[in-house]
Amino acid sequence: MTLHELQQHYHFAPDIINIWTARESAALLPIQETAIREHGILEGRDLLVSAPTSSGKTFLAEIAAIHTIFQQGKVLYLVPLKALAEEKYADFTDKYGAFGIDVVISTGDHTESDDAIERGDFQLALVVFEKAHRLLVRNKHVLNTCGLIVIDEIQMTADASRGSSLEMLLTAILYMRKAARPQLIALSAVIGDLNGLDAWLQTAVLMSDARPVELREGMLRRDGTFIYRSFLSKEIGSTQFTPFPEHFKFNLKSAEGRREYQYKRLQQIVSDLLAQGEQVLIFRKWKWLTRETALRLARDLQLPAAFQTLEVLQHMEDSVSKEALFECLRHGVAFHNADLGRDERQAIERAFKADDSRIRVICATSTLAMGMNLPVKTVIIADLEKPDPDAEIFQEMPLTSAEYKNMSGRAGRLKHHDDGRSIIFADTPADEQILWRNYIEGAFPRLASQLADSRLIEETLFLVAAEICASEEEIRAFFDMSYAGVLRWKNDETARAAMVARVGDAVAYSVEQGLMLRSDAARLRVTEIGRICAAQGVSAESMAVLTQFSELLDLAAFNTWELFFVVSHNKELADLHFRLSQEEYETGDYWRAIRERYADVCEPLLKKSEEFLQNRFETTRRIKMALLLADWVAGTSLQRLEITYSQYFRDKSYSGVIRGLSENAAWMIRLLADIATARHADAAVVRRLQRFAKQTLYGVPEDGVEIAALRVAGLTRAMIARLVQAGYSTEEQLLEAELDSLARVIPQEVAFRLQDRVYKKYSRIETRHLVDHKLRLERLGYDAGLLTRLYSAVTLPELRDAIALFFRAPHINLFVRELPQQHDRFGSDYVIEQESGALFVRVLPPNQRELDDEQIGNLLAVGLAAQPVAFVVIGRPDFTEATQTKTQQFAAAYGKPLHLCPVYALCERYVQALEGKQAFAFL
Repeated sequence: MTLHELQQHYHFAPDIINIWTARESAALLPIQETAIREHGILEGRDLLVSAPTSSGKTFLAEIAAIHTIFQQGKVLYLVPLKALAEEKYADFTDKYGAFGIDVVISTGDHTESDDAIERGDFQLALVVFEKAHRLLVRNKHVLNTCGLIVIDEIQMTADASRGSSLEMLLTAILYMRKAARPQLIALSAVIGDLNGLDAWLQTAVLMSDARPVELREGMLRRDGTFIYRSFLSKEIGSTQFTPFPEHFKFNLKSAEGRREYQYKRLQQIVSDLLAQGEQVLIFRKWKWLTRETALRLARDLQLPAAFQTLEVLQHMEDSVSKEALFECLRHGVAFHNADLGRDERQAIERAFKADDSRIRVICATSTLAMGMNLPVKTVIIADLEKPDPDAEIFQEMPLTSAEYKNMSGRAGRLKHHDDGRSIIFADTPADEQILWRNYIEGAFPRLASQLADSRLIEETLFLVAAEICASEEEIRAFFDMSYAGVLRWKNDETARAAMVARVGDAVAYSVEQGLMLRSDAARLRVTEIGRICAAQGVSAESMAVLTQFSELLDLAAFNTWELFFVVSHNKELADLHFRLSQEEYETGDYWRAIRERYADVCEPLLKKSEEFLQNRFETTRRIKMALLLADWVAGTSLQRLEITYSQYFRDKSYSGVIRGLSENAAWMIRLLADIATARHADAAVVRRLQRFAKQTLYGVPEDGVEIAALRVAGLTRAMIARLVQAGYSTEEQLLEAELDSLARVIPQEVAFRLQDRVYKKYSRIETRHLVDHKLRLERLGYDAGLLTRLYSAVTLPELRDAIALFFRAPHINLFVRELPQQHDRFGSDYVIEQESGALFVRVLPPNQRELDDEQIGNLLAVGLAAQPVAFVVIGRPDFTEATQTKTQQFAAAYGKPLHLCPVYALCERYVQALEGKQAFAFL
């Protein structure tokens, strides 16, 4: 099926077809055509798709999503990782933003669209699994607004860290679909055995092991023979590379000797591949290994410099990792790990994808494999071990077959290569047998439930907080509906009895911690603290600790260190691996620093921490965290923080942990703000905490939060501080500023991107509404030209003419009198007579989003002569928060309401009148 045929059958907009033709191809891949023709995904039928990387399953879901949006439905697109959400958000925004489709994102540190998603005010929302839980607690009916729910990487139900959370989310979706039935499309890597997942989800299944390009998975011997099996044809073959020199000698009994041997083998095959004109992606198990490997390859290979990428990255925030990255890029090599910022990683990915890319080698951590979408012919998996998450002391365990397949599947991309190649290293005949059996021919995984092994505390609290269940009996019934219920609890009396006991223990624990209440009739409901715990997605244990610690804080007069010290006592920080060496601990430097700076407030908190942790070393670790965070919000550079707080470690690169720590602290401060609200704290205290949470996330001055939230590539914390000092702290000030003025404060290309981001932010809102209104009018048989004139007016005369036509349009029926024209800066005035009294209406010049005191005074002076019952101000694209506040003050002072009416809101009322939903009215 071609895209032209798709357009004819399903009436996609020509602009959308053009986008797909340019970005994908002119024809659908087999899996996409099968999903449409045989499984009816564009008729609203549910489907689980299991297929390899590069098979086209993601675009299949994308087609269904756009189709749903054109049917006036909303799409919830659920993904497991923040990196994956950001990658898809950037892709979808780039594709559809200019067309007017409203794409939003919600992750741990992307919270700006959460309120809109909860209200159902979106078209396509990319949400990580954990955040979807929190949204359901705040408004479980958000699912009722969705026409389609896409679950990406659904095989994560078997993942030890995220499986339980995903299964709860899926069960809640199935439970809620009793009332509303959005379409469900689940995407998965190749699965060996669905183990009843499809029957549980009640979806049809489309399983395919076909890839659009062949993949040769194999092992490289010391003699240079690469023996492989072709993924599609299953044929066994071999290719000859340069043999590894026999005269190289290594002490393989030492860790250093083994590392050196491994590197030399890696360097040799990379050299061979580069000589053939290839790009290479190398996976390493540790961040420091990606950096060290990239640095050594850069020095040894001496490739041409990636000047363009160096230029793009030059204005991004300095860090130890950026310094190392620059050294690598000077010789055509890069690394890609969590110590690099999002903008740095995206810049590397874009540069690597370019047709004439000077980046020939990337070394990446295996944990980022799922979130990467790089076109590369050859993938080298240099490490086949990973840390054992269940071990009490450090030890490693083999990669699973699924983890190996996820990395090997990155090789070979449609439109870029005819085939792909993945390489692992084998040193001995025994290695060959073991690795071939477990990886090359390794079985694809069998799905399983992780919920079955959970303590069920957070899960139980979630169900009661989201008002899905209100008794232990209902909770048990919900768990019986789950995947774990189908696989284990319904068929094994012993297992079910254990589940029943765990539910009872979870309820008892929640009641004891003040998170839940039980009535005499055995009905359950959450306390306000319990609701906050579930809505913020924090563990019950962390909530209990933070509630206790917060009682020692004066939230109306806290200093930064004590707030950071309190929020550092949370269970969720365990995954961050924040370093404190024994030598560092024994110096006592952090205790002295804290007592010198905060002697008047620190002792009660330090005592509480030692009592709680029963471990002075762990208290010291948290003192260090709090000191680092205090320096972070004070504006200390990232590189200075790394050097200062890693002085006892050889590896100074620490920016990923610092960013992770700031995200965690911001999350916990938002939690404290909610606790303060529950305790009826003064509104100013709550606002200060909410503002400080954002300041903590971005590491900027308080007045720099609004600019930082724009997330402009290359706009560093230091640049934001300079902008604030120069008097630029709001979006309006940035829009009004001359580019040359901004360029005197920050680099010109960054200033341009900053202004462009603000402009696009507001224009995208209008574009989305215009597309929606045009579609609805076309269905009714009306011409959208009238509304297009309103949306496209760029001068006051153009907007005034468009408004005059609008007032005379069918279904408006207004008696309008235009007043004499004043100075253009004030706008155009009208009086509208209606039964309830006159309205004074002012139309502002386009892009004037703010009313200053002079304009308010003029509005009052001119308008009161008409003796109106209310004032209405029409503008485009929207109004500032400051103006909205002024309207409230105006109404309170003069006893007459002042309504702000963006053009898109005016058009929405008109379209609703034509649809017969309500008569047109300004108010």
